[in-house]
Amino acid sequence: MKAFIKYFLIAGFISAFYYGCSDETDPITPVATDTNAVNFNNLLISERTIPFDDALSAVDLFKGMVVQDSSRYKDANLIDSISFGDSVYYFRSGDLSDFPSSVPGYKTRFKLIALQVSQAQFDTMKVIPDSDTTLTENDFTMDNTNSFTAPLLFNTVYGFYLKGKYDSGVTSRPVYGMLYLDQAFNESTGFKLRFDVKINKLGLNNFKSQ
Repeated sequence: MKAFIKYFLIAGFISAFYYGCSDETDPITPVATDTNAVNFNNLLISERTIPFDDALSAVDLFKGMVVQDSSRYKDANLIDSISFGDSVYYFRSGDLSDFPSSVPGYKTRFKLIALQVSQAQFDTMKVIPDSDTTLTENDFTMDNTNSFTAPLLFNTVYGFYLKGKYDSGVTSRPVYGMLYLDQAFNESTGFKLRFDVKINKLGLNNFKSQ
């Protein structure tokens, strides 16, 4: 009888130890990713050169993609200023075109946020400075950014509103964003600009830090 009790206790201990050391763990629910506040980093856009339609001189700010000048999904074009001998550039609303035959894109409105900020400062920016906490179409009053050249004199930040895509129903809510001029340089193929973009797809003045 004592031997049986001893065996029973040993078997119970082994069983408890075995199941207590199982490799199985409780499932962990992953943290949901906010897909409405999105950052696009190190976008590289080129000078608009012949053949113009094929030039990677436009940007779809909603998707964070540099696209061909002829893309109808573009929100802005990189334009050179003829009066300064093609050495000064700026972003212009995608619905404006140099030539009647060019494919128009979507209207974008801009505003200057800060003339000079560091990369680290931009990475931590979470709001567009405003008189209140909300943004409206009236906060964006420019069809283009100010001009810049290579190398950049300032690392400037602009706010933007994708007016055309909202008005035409491409987006169900207003989309606001920030554009950071990071680096400009000249190559054998022409002018290049590296820039970062942050957007909020819900029409909120709330952006994701890096």
